[in-house]
Amino acid sequence: MNNVAAYIRVSTDEQADKGNSLNEQQERLKAYCVAMGWSEPIFYIDDGYSAKDLRRPAIKKLLDDVTKGKIQIVLTSKLDRLCRNLLDLLQTVKLLTQYNCSYVSASESFDTSTAVGRMTLQLLGTFAEFERERTSERVKDNMISLAKNTDRAIVGPCYGYDVIDKKYVINEEEAKNVRYMFELAEQGDGYRMIAKKLNDRGITTKRNKMFDQTNVKRLITNQALTGTMIYNKRSTKDSKTTFRDESEWIVKEGNHTPIIPIEQFEKVQEILRSRSRARKHADNETYLLTGLAICGHCERNMKGSTARVKNKYNEYTYYRYICGSYQLGYGCKHHAVHREDLETLIIEQVRELVAASTKELNINISPKASAIDEIKDLKLQLSKVGNKMQKQIEAFENDLITAEDLKMARKRVEADRDSLTKRISQLLSKRHEAETVQENAALMLPVILGADRLKAKQAIRQIIEQVTITDGVNIEIVWK
Repeated sequence: MNNVAAYIRVSTDEQADKGNSLNEQQERLKAYCVAMGWSEPIFYIDDGYSAKDLRRPAIKKLLDDVTKGKIQIVLTSKLDRLCRNLLDLLQTVKLLTQYNCSYVSASESFDTSTAVGRMTLQLLGTFAEFERERTSERVKDNMISLAKNTDRAIVGPCYGYDVIDKKYVINEEEAKNVRYMFELAEQGDGYRMIAKKLNDRGITTKRNKMFDQTNVKRLITNQALTGTMIYNKRSTKDSKTTFRDESEWIVKEGNHTPIIPIEQFEKVQEILRSRSRARKHADNETYLLTGLAICGHCERNMKGSTARVKNKYNEYTYYRYICGSYQLGYGCKHHAVHREDLETLIIEQVRELVAASTKELNINISPKASAIDEIKDLKLQLSKVGNKMQKQIEAFENDLITAEDLKMARKRVEADRDSLTKRISQLLSKRHEAETVQENAALMLPVILGADRLKAKQAIRQIIEQVTITDGVNIEIVWK
């Protein structure tokens, strides 16, 4: 028999298993062909690939050769070498049948040309898939246990770390570059500019490739740099990766030595978040308040608008902030403010903030992202407390509880409500943060007053969260 294709495969986890090595599979299939009186087979080898799907180079080449009529028999040592997914198995066998190609397993005897043989194949495929899923569950449970109870490195290291003795250890050369990236981010550089400066210095990734804005972003936003290990964050199904609910994440702070202090990490995330609001205009110095200026009517961005007016005597250029919704024809009220008027006013407000005494500070400060989430959760709990009291009242009206029970329930509910309300008030209280805002403004003011408008723009983004403009005259600032 000619044109026999022998497919052998071993996954990373199976390489040490007895009887599953590539050499053992190869010798067994050669001997099988000799016993059957067939010619020596053509070997298709997938080394280090799982059979959970067909995304394997050798199996793709094999099936391609089948469709070209080059193969008459496909031979494996066991069924699970070919597929461990029933749907993949059935589709593969259907393809082989379509091109008059037989499938043979050296360990399991069945003939795919008969109904009984196909049934046997499907049953074996079902058990192979079941075993793969059972193995996957056991591995997942073991990995979760390791993540919760040890400081072992259970995923590959990010740039800045190596794995030594199964633990994350700082790679000092890479860590130096990581710190440089955060310094650039604090100076106002975006992901693309950081990547450019790294490449200009000849700094490469762990795989010796040039940096780009995608891998810079992944690294700078990776909490592993702060010594925090996050496991079970993503889920992969049908080759699609999605984020799990945060309640399923395993977060372990202090898992390894940090490269970046948590305070610096959070500061940089805030800087980059403010840049993202300005989008492609983040590095344009024409308008200092791009992404910060908001329309007080529709809450959309106020966009920079440049108009040039020319007559036979002079040519003028007007710079204004205009409601973006109005520009796009969404019907918002038309209002605008001249660039110089608005920016001068904002800079004057920064001056006044820096010069004010701490007793005079009465400014609007945006809550931190973590505080916003907590306030939202507390308000949800507060609404549930109200619903709980209403149910107690209904139970009393229906004679399900006594007046004494209702009185005790009211006390519990009021205590819960007072506790939640107090916590919300604490989070909304900004007095202790006002002095910090003032200190940050004092640090940024010399940059804002400097000749470099791009640096001034970056400095403003570090101290101002939002500037709301209503009718072009009413200005409200929310400080960071």
